[in-house]
Amino acid sequence: MSRVRVPLTTGRSVVRLMQELLGGPLSYWALMRRCREQAAHQIDALRQLLADELVTYDGRVFALTEAGRRHAEELGLVPVDGSCSACAGRGLVLSPKFSRVLAEFEEMARQRPEATPEFDQGYVTPEVTVLRVALMAQRGDLAGRDLLLLGDDDLTSLAAALSGLPRRVLVLEVDERLVNFINDTARRRGWDHVRAERYDARDGLPEYARGRFDVFFTDPVETVPGLLLFLSRCAEALRGPGAAGYFGLSHLESSKAKWRRIQQGILDMGFAITDALPDFQEYHIDRVRERGYRVATEAPVPLPEPDVLFYTSTVFRLELVAEPAPVYRGNVPMGRELYYDEEAYVTLG
Repeated sequence: MSRVRVPLTTGRSVVRLMQELLGGPLSYWALMRRCREQAAHQIDALRQLLADELVTYDGRVFALTEAGRRHAEELGLVPVDGSCSACAGRGLVLSPKFSRVLAEFEEMARQRPEATPEFDQGYVTPEVTVLRVALMAQRGDLAGRDLLLLGDDDLTSLAAALSGLPRRVLVLEVDERLVNFINDTARRRGWDHVRAERYDARDGLPEYARGRFDVFFTDPVETVPGLLLFLSRCAEALRGPGAAGYFGLSHLESSKAKWRRIQQGILDMGFAITDALPDFQEYHIDRVRERGYRVATEAPVPLPEPDVLFYTSTVFRLELVAEPAPVYRGNVPMGRELYYDEEAYVTLG
């Protein structure tokens, strides 16, 4: 029978793909979502499995061959399906209060500007936006608190305002369309505690934002310097020990080595990591093939458009346990490296 030649860079990805396919045929996009591995590793592993005739592809889904099933058995693999049907593995469901927030937020969000790759935007679902707010509330980080959003294409600021919980909400956002939309909505609603300002994270944090907030939420770019820049700005905005923050990080565009570098930077800034919630966030990524994202162009087979929301990210909760020590302060000149690195497969370079 065929034997898998497993390079170190894709060994885990080979095993994860085979394990998922033991449960039945899956599309490329479903595998990208479920395996929790960096995209290039998954693509290399799929290419290897196809070459070794352990997996077949019919133009729609991948499936294990008989040889593939025998090899999976030799490896001791069994199908795994441990997701909670109630919460989709998030550990959180919307209470009646937040379900009402979601109904109102969905109507509000229909009017927002379209996501643009220029600023690495990709909207999470409206439910995820409200789940973010519910999570902060559950952890005691929202009621009566001053909330900073660094980047807010998902309009988490407005969902938070709908909850009636935060004392103050400030959005720092590079996209002027979103700044105007948030401010116009706040004005119509009479929310004088909600404000958005145009801000590029490469610029020093404005004086009015330094040391003024109890909690932040950011869904940053996924390069190491870019992400640590975003978290540095957020750290500088916090009041001090006991303040908290939330951010998202994917597997698809970030290897475990990158995760380690980011986590080390987080610890060096004075944070403890209190929570990591896998696949908490799922995103709408439009026109994947048309826009030429590498996740599509480098696939080992011809692809249809995505049949599932394939891009997900883990939400981390951080808590300051020391005085904040940002990696970056002041103006930081960054170009392409802010948004793009060799692991960027759903980001246009």
